[in-house]
Amino acid sequence: MKIPKFLDKLLTVIGYALSIIPFILLGMFSARSVNVLFPEENTGAELIALGGLVLLGLVFIFIHVIIHEGGHLLFGLMTGWKYVSFRIGCFTLVKQDNKLKFKKTTVAGTAGQCLMSPPLCKPPECPFFLYLLGGGALNILTGGIALLIGSITTGLPLIILNIFAIVGFGLGVMNLFPAKMGGTMNDGYQIFIELPKNPKSKTAQYLLLAANALLTESESANDMPEAIRNEIIGFDYSDISDTATANLLLYKAAILFENGCYDEIGEIYRRVADSENVLDLFRKEARCELLYLEIMGECNPEKVEKLADKKQLEYIRLTALYPSRKRLMYAYYLLYKKDEAAAQKEYEALLKTAATHPVKAEGAMELKEAERVKKRYDERRNTQEAL
Repeated sequence: MKIPKFLDKLLTVIGYALSIIPFILLGMFSARSVNVLFPEENTGAELIALGGLVLLGLVFIFIHVIIHEGGHLLFGLMTGWKYVSFRIGCFTLVKQDNKLKFKKTTVAGTAGQCLMSPPLCKPPECPFFLYLLGGGALNILTGGIALLIGSITTGLPLIILNIFAIVGFGLGVMNLFPAKMGGTMNDGYQIFIELPKNPKSKTAQYLLLAANALLTESESANDMPEAIRNEIIGFDYSDISDTATANLLLYKAAILFENGCYDEIGEIYRRVADSENVLDLFRKEARCELLYLEIMGECNPEKVEKLADKKQLEYIRLTALYPSRKRLMYAYYLLYKKDEAAAQKEYEALLKTAATHPVKAEGAMELKEAERVKKRYDERRNTQEAL
């Protein structure tokens, strides 16, 4: 059951307003603090101090991102979840083969991410609440601790602690107030609206996290337990406006991709790419794969150029750490541009990216697919030589 559209939009508007308030407060407090530090007029020193305090606020935002993801980790462990990976920026600490390993990846629109494996339970009984609550809760808690310490200090230390608290409260409230930011649900929206009202979305999220954990450890999607794989393939994808369902559909496409079901995955990617109700990130991902399928298929120049427009190429650049991106560009240069030198650079980059990607199965799958690209290139060259 979904909430009324007007209420959904209202929550989004309030959410965006809340995302601006911390920066306004940070600026106002920094300006006021400069006046306290320099009671006598000294414009040069005041400007330097103001810039320093604003810069300090930005540093605290980075620190609170770490605290936020640490909150997810802490509260998750408390409720039976198991550690999979912890990412800040592009640096990821992933657990593989019972060891912690440093890897590299990015997820567009996120500064960090803590991924965990759900407890062994039925999806409707999965304890999402504290796992999702932990991030914003720890931001607010540490902000409160900073205020308490600040109550017994004065001068510059008090100012620094207050700035830390402003950032913590701001990010915590912004994250826990239920809203869709950038088209996707924040933790608060999932906690208070989506998961309680939409059991199907809860099942989709459970499968997503379980599948990610399994693929992180495995060499292939086919190594996943048959029950999980069958649930993903047989899931009800009639409504992909739900973020988790749309994301899970892309997981289904990846499973089919590894097994060579190219016609079926083409239909999936076209559906996602053409849907206005799907997150823009997913549409761009789908367009990347449609571009790849076109290059591997008819390789029609008009269709290739239409799919590889300016915006799509920019997205490809921003997601260069994805092994699938390197595989795509390897095919693009080898089969479409017929530039072997550029293609070789992409292939070498794929080898590095596959080795440093946190999801082991994804890296392995893309290397296998690159072999199919080379085979297709040889087939086309042999056909042309025969003519």
